[in-house]
Amino acid sequence: MLRQALGRRQIGLLPIVVALGLASAALEGFGIGLVIPLLGIIMGQGDTAGMAGFSALLQKVGAGLGERERLIAISAAILGSILLKNLLAFANSVLTAHIYGKASQAIRGALAGRLLSVGYPFFLKESPGRLLNIISNESWRASDAIQAMLGSIVSASAAVILLGFLLLLSWQMTLLVMLGLALVQAAHMALSAHLRAPSRSVAARNSALASRMLHLVHAGRLIRIFGQEAREKAAFETASDGVRRAAFQLSNRQGALAPLTEVLHAMLFLAVVIGAWLAGLSFPLVAAFLILLYRLQPHVRALQMAWSQLQGLSGSLEEVSWLLDPEGKPAPPQGSRPFAGLNDGIAFQSVSFSYANEEQRAAVLHAASFDIRSGRSTALIGRSGAGKTTIVNLLCRFVEPDGGSILVDGAPLGEIDPVAWRAHIALASQELELVDGTILD
Repeated sequence: MLRQALGRRQIGLLPIVVALGLASAALEGFGIGLVIPLLGIIMGQGDTAGMAGFSALLQKVGAGLGERERLIAISAAILGSILLKNLLAFANSVLTAHIYGKASQAIRGALAGRLLSVGYPFFLKESPGRLLNIISNESWRASDAIQAMLGSIVSASAAVILLGFLLLLSWQMTLLVMLGLALVQAAHMALSAHLRAPSRSVAARNSALASRMLHLVHAGRLIRIFGQEAREKAAFETASDGVRRAAFQLSNRQGALAPLTEVLHAMLFLAVVIGAWLAGLSFPLVAAFLILLYRLQPHVRALQMAWSQLQGLSGSLEEVSWLLDPEGKPAPPQGSRPFAGLNDGIAFQSVSFSYANEEQRAAVLHAASFDIRSGRSTALIGRSGAGKTTIVNLLCRFVEPDGGSILVDGAPLGEIDPVAWRAHIALASQELELVDGTILD
């Protein structure tokens, strides 16, 4: 679904998102690394004692300058890296917002396209409330999942760069950090796995609530004429309270993750401080390492929260994916024979039809045979449920007969191009269906 939502053009922008994220994090890491010579100047520790590799290299930055000039130059470099880093971060946020907007629009457009292209029997079988909920509610939650994925790309890019800087400063301390982060992530994933069930429950209860909403709108006259307002209000409140309880359970489980991970990260931070003291590292190096670690933690926590958010949105993603998936859904009517107009008439020859939906009457037409002559008015008269609407649905090719054949001027109706055929049909339904636009449209 992600590939379909983003499209080829938006997927082509993802490398730019990654590049901007890497560059932004690199500038941040470089600026924090310059804290080492800055603190060395302030504390009078200009040598590289207790340092090696990259930290010793940073300590020598601006070594040819006087102490005052060097302090000003390093401070300016730190300020410049922070400024440029934030400019790149802003550009990245604008780009991710653009991709998110396009992806959200693509999801809603794809859902509308699926509903317009799927065979009409699909609407006879599926709950209107479920379809309404997917379009009006779950599609937005699926868009939130796209936004979480884009945010995780930016956070992962920053985390990789900052870990690289930590590794250059002290590989021993970085291994300790990576081990601690792995343990925190394992605990977070184990807890996030329990979010899928309540997420599915929220989606299912939202569908039930949407069905109650549709019922209140469509059955307004019947509810009032039979005095069922109190009963319908109680049923609606029951469905609404079901949504509230399911959402409350999901929110509680998600809410417990943030404080737990914060405590675990605090424990990791303290472990690094104690480890640096035991290793006898210099203060400027320890300070830069801790600042980098402090800046790394929000990105790691953002990745963890994005993972738990995706688990919490899994029910919505499953609903949207189900509707977009063509498998198991009836195809629209086929046919390529041109149709210019009716000449002789339409003949039903032993036509049978049954609704597959168990909620509807099983067999509607039993080997029905009759003719509709061209140029004449033909009325279909019968009791409710006799099959009048079914015959109209068959003529409009909303449904196809289970047996028998329908001939149009001697040609099977199933071979005629449905678009050309419907262009010669006018339908006034017993249900009120207003369409936006003008008569000319």
